[in-house]
Formats: sequence, structure tokens, C-alpha cells
Amino acid sequence: MVQFLLNVVVFVSGAVLMGLEIAGSRVLAPFFGSSIFVWGSLISVVMAALSIGYYWGGWLSARNPSYARLLTLLLIPGVLIFLLPFIYRDVNGWVAGIDFGVRLNPLIACSLLFLLPGVFLGTISPYVIRLAATTLSTVGSTAGTLYAVSTCGSIFGTLLTAFYLIPVMGVSNIIHFLGVIMMFLSLVLVPLIKVRKFAVARAVTTLSVLVSSIMMAWTPAIWARVKTLVEKDTFYHRIRIEEDEEARYMYFDRTLQSAMNLKDPTALRLIYSRYTSLGFAFRPDAKKMLIIGLGGGSIPKKLQKEFPSLEVDVVEIDPEVIQMAKNHFNVRDGKNLRLHAQDGRLFLNRTTHQYDIILIDAYYSDAMPFHLATREFFELAQRKLTPNGIIVANLISAVTGPSGKIVRAFVKTQRRIFPQTYVFAARRPDNVSVDTIQNVIVIATKDNQRLDIKEIVKRATVIDKGLFPEPISAIGVAYYDGPLPDQDVPVMTDDYAPTDNLLHP
Repeated sequence: MVQFLLNVVVFVSGAVLMGLEIAGSRVLAPFFGSSIFVWGSLISVVMAALSIGYYWGGWLSARNPSYARLLTLLLIPGVLIFLLPFIYRDVNGWVAGIDFGVRLNPLIACSLLFLLPGVFLGTISPYVIRLAATTLSTVGSTAGTLYAVSTCGSIFGTLLTAFYLIPVMGVSNIIHFLGVIMMFLSLVLVPLIKVRKFAVARAVTTLSVLVSSIMMAWTPAIWARVKTLVEKDTFYHRIRIEEDEEARYMYFDRTLQSAMNLKDPTALRLIYSRYTSLGFAFRPDAKKMLIIGLGGGSIPKKLQKEFPSLEVDVVEIDPEVIQMAKNHFNVRDGKNLRLHAQDGRLFLNRTTHQYDIILIDAYYSDAMPFHLATREFFELAQRKLTPNGIIVANLISAVTGPSGKIVRAFVKTQRRIFPQTYVFAARRPDNVSVDTIQNVIVIATKDNQRLDIKEIVKRATVIDKGLFPEPISAIGVAYYDGPLPDQDVPVMTDDYAPTDNLLHP
């Protein structure tokens, strides 16, 4: 019976640790994104915590090991984890406010939030091994068994949190739940404590009931700034839909993805979306279009209204985004507007259709899907275009300077496949420097002859329909025809596409 209880302890502890790490990515994302730097910080801090915890747990186990002390080692991280949702926004906000840099920000926040509970969780396995090993000859087999059980718990915790808890529960509730699990786990040891057993049981039970009550009563209303309609964690994002008197907004973590005018739901409210319509200045006769990335669906809604005969396929990797676009942003699929819940590249690889325009709008301010920016992807897209087909891409970057590396690498890669590329800095009409991070629209065509900017503006003027920026002459201002040096950036390939480093040099 004792051996079984100890197996339960290491299994659950391993599950909680990995559940905390997976949930931790959602704790950090609203402030620091979901880039490789965030995951590198999480993994490093967890490994550092385990290293310290293993050492400390071994040291403690050699000095009068007892079940009462093990109970304490379980109870303390339970309390620390449970309290995290009450402080992590302030901690992240403080770190982001000081701004130690794109690499140090998540590392410091991770250390402040997760290092200490991780250390305590790391002490449990070596401490349990000392309690479970009855003779010197059985230490090896006992250690092997318990570490195997702990690893199985870690696998279980990872899959449970990633596959089930995050889409079902809020991040704060998940972390509260993990803390409560650890506190109740300490109750498992009460029958093994001979000294003042009932006092210990009463104390642990009282504490567990208290924090559980706090968890059930807690409502984070103090964080609300505007009217929040929906807030949900999915496999890919933390989606938040907000509304004010004029518009409704969709956020992925802290990044605004889409906006809809309440009085005119089909209007293109965000400036960048009016620049993505430039594809029609190049292909006014377009009959079939593919859009990778849906958000709130502003672009396909507008196209559905202005070009009823245009066939549009929209590919969105997150099915929850599609559902929210339908429920809250008046997106209606039908004969000529088809919504697909799939990875954009996978869809493009499998489809038998050819498109006049492929619009790539799947990039975030802190990260981009690298496999949608490589030479191999553009070769695939080129095969799926009609003879005069074009690619339109929305990037968030500068054009020149250190912050423009991702655009220059993107264009350098496209130029290996397409004869012509055009760059539009979408905020330049506001006199924003091209060295400043902004929406940058990149258009690649198969034409050998370059289209003059005056002709592009003329064509846009003929089409109009509220698709383009106002005044339309702003297109000419946004157009960048200066030098685009690319010696400092690579051609991105499936084998080598350092998009995070290029976004955050």
C-alpha cells in the first residue's frame, strides 16, 4: 500500500509539473508572444528548477527523511502554484514595462513565476526514492521504477493539458486546479504520518478547502477594460473578443487580429486590410482566390459583398477561430465562400485548384509560421497559381533598417521564384518611416514586365468599392521602390528559416 501511494505521489507531481509548463506558455503569450524565445525560456527554467530540485531533494533525503517532510514538499508548491494567477499579470506587466529585450523578457518572467514551484516539484522524486528504498540493494530498481512512473505522469500531464484542459478551461482555472491537486495530494500521506496525524490532517484539509473556496469565488473583473464578449483558450491561441460603441475586435493573445464596424459589418476597418486588396489592382479579372488566415473574416466578407461571383477558399488552422468568426463577426460561408479548418500549406499541397490570387495573412507581430515563408512554399504556391496569378502577403515588420530583416528575407526568397515583387509600407501615408515596424504588404507576380505605380493607382481608382485606402493616392505614397539590400538576410528554406531571429534581431 505504501509503495502504491508513493507511486501516486511521483506520478501526479510529474503530471502537475508538465501541466504547469504547458499552461505557462499561455501565461506568457499575452505579454511576450509565443516565439521560440518564450518556449526556450520555459524549457530552460523548468530544467534548471528540476536540476536544483533533484540536488536539494537528494540532500534532504539523507537527513532524517520522513513522510511529514514529504507532505510539506507537496503542500508548498501546491500553494505557490495556486497563487500564481493572482500575480502573474502584474509580474509580466512589470517585466514588459521595463523591457529587458525580446530574449530576456520571457526568461526573467519565467524565472520569477515558475522557478520556485519547479524546484519544490523537483525535490519529490529523489525524496520519495529514499523513502521507498528499503535496502541498499533495491535502490537502483526503486529509483528506476519511480522515475519511470514520474515520466509517465509528465506525459499524461502534457497531453491532458495540451489536448483537453486548455481548450476547455481558462488558463487561470487550470493553474488553480494544478495547485489544488498538489495540496490534496499531500492528504495521501496523512495515513503514513504517525505523529500528530489528526492535527496534520485537519490543517491540510482546512487549507485545501480555503484555497478551493477562493478559487471558486475568484472573478478577474479588475482586468476588464472594455466589454469582453468571449475569452477562450484554444489549441493555438488565447482568443478574446471585445466590443465598444463603434466596433467589435478579435485578439489573439495581445495582438489585434480583426475589427468590425457595428453599423457597417462589411467595411474594412483596419488600414492593412485595404492594402491587401491591392491584389485586385494586379488581377482585376480574378475569378478564384485563396486566403490563408481568417481572423474575424473582414476581408472575405468584403469580397463576398463586392464580388459575388468570386470564388474564395479561406484556410484557417484553428477551427475555433472559424466558429467565432461565424458567431460574432457575421461571416457566412456558402457556395462561393468556403471555410476550411486546416494548415495553409497542407491545404495548398492537397488542393487541385489553381488560384488567381493567394493572400497570406497568417502572421503575428511576434512570430510567423516559418513554413509559409520558405522557398519550397513559394515553389508550391507558384504551381497552384494560374498563369497570371499573384501572391499577396501581409507582414508586420519594417522595410529597411534592423527591424526590416524579415521583409527583406521574405522578398529575397520570393525573388528566387517570381520575376517581380512589390512592397507597400501600409502606414507611410501617416509619415511613418520605413525603418519603423508596421504592416508591410508584399506582392509577387509572374509577369516579366514591371507594372508602374501610376498604373496600379489608376486600376485601384477604377475598382474602388471601398476596398482601398482613402485617399487612393495613398497607395502611391505607401509604395516603396527604393533599394532593398539583402546581404544581411538569408534565402529562407524548409531547412533554414530563422524567422524569430529575423523578427527580433
